[in-house]
Amino acid sequence: MVVSRVVMATIFLLTLAIPANADTSVDEIRISSIDDSYIGKVVTVSGIIVAISSNIEPSTTPNAGIQTYEPGDTSILTIYDGTDRIFVSSEPKLLEKFAVGEKIAVTGIYAGKGGITEGKGIIYADEVSSDIESGYKDVTIVELIGTPKYYYDDSVRIKGDVTGIELTSGETELEIDDHTGTMDVEYGAEIDDIKMGDEVVVEGKFYWNKIYAFAVKASKQAPEVESHPTPTPGPSPTPGSPVNETPAPSPTPIEAGGGFHLPLYLIVIIIAVVAVAGVFIAFKVRNWLMIRRYG
Repeated sequence: MVVSRVVMATIFLLTLAIPANADTSVDEIRISSIDDSYIGKVVTVSGIIVAISSNIEPSTTPNAGIQTYEPGDTSILTIYDGTDRIFVSSEPKLLEKFAVGEKIAVTGIYAGKGGITEGKGIIYADEVSSDIESGYKDVTIVELIGTPKYYYDDSVRIKGDVTGIELTSGETELEIDDHTGTMDVEYGAEIDDIKMGDEVVVEGKFYWNKIYAFAVKASKQAPEVESHPTPTPGPSPTPGSPVNETPAPSPTPIEAGGGFHLPLYLIVIIIAVVAVAGVFIAFKVRNWLMIRRYG
C-alpha cells in the first residue's frame, strides 16, 4: 500500500510539472507563414527593423504607433523578413538598444491582428536579441537577389552550375547559376580543379549582390576538410539606409522540430522519491524477517 502511494505521488508530481505539450523548443518560422492558428502560442521570428514607434492610440501608422493591450508606455518595432511584416511589442528598456536597419530575433506570444490592417499582427515579446546565424544557411539565388537586406552579412550556401570563370593572380571570380538566377562569387585563391559547367557548392558571406566565398567545391565530392588555403574575404561594403522593398516569393517556412527534454529538477525529484521508497521497503522487509525469525 505504501509503495503504491509513493508511485502515485511520483506520477502526480510528473503530471503537474510536465505540460501536455512536452516540446519546449521553439523553432524560427517565416513571418508570412503565421496565421490565426498561432494565436496564443509562442513563436520565434527574425527580420530587419524597419520602424520603431510606441503604443500611441488609436493610429495604426507605423511611424505614429499602434494600439496595444499593455498598460503604460510600450515600444513597438516593425520587422520585415523578406516575406512579410509584423509588429513587436515589449518594454522600452528591452528594445532601446536596437536601431532601424538592425537584424534581430524575437520570441513571444502571437496575439493575432487585433484590428491591425497591415502585416501579420503583433507579437508580445519577452525575448529580443541580435540575430546571429550559426553555420551556413542554404538559400537560392532568387532569395538573395529578392531580399538582399535580409541576407546581408549572413553566412550562406548556394549550389549551382559554373557559368563563368575569371582567374587573376591569387583570386578567382565565378558566376553561379542555380536555375533561379545567377550570382557573382569572389574567392580569394586560385581554383584549378573546377571548370565551366561543373556543379559546385559555394559557402561564404553575402553582401548585397555578391558572395565572398570561404569554400568552393564540386557538389559530387564527399564533404571533407577544405584543401584550398583559407582566403581573406573581400572588403565588406558599407550597409546603406534600409529601404522599403517588394517582398520576394515566400520561402518555405522552417519546419518545426523538437523532442522530449526532462528538466533537471524533475530528475532530482524522481531520484529522491525512489530513494525514499527503497529505504522504506528495506525497513519493512527487515521487520518482516525479524518477526518471522523470532516470532
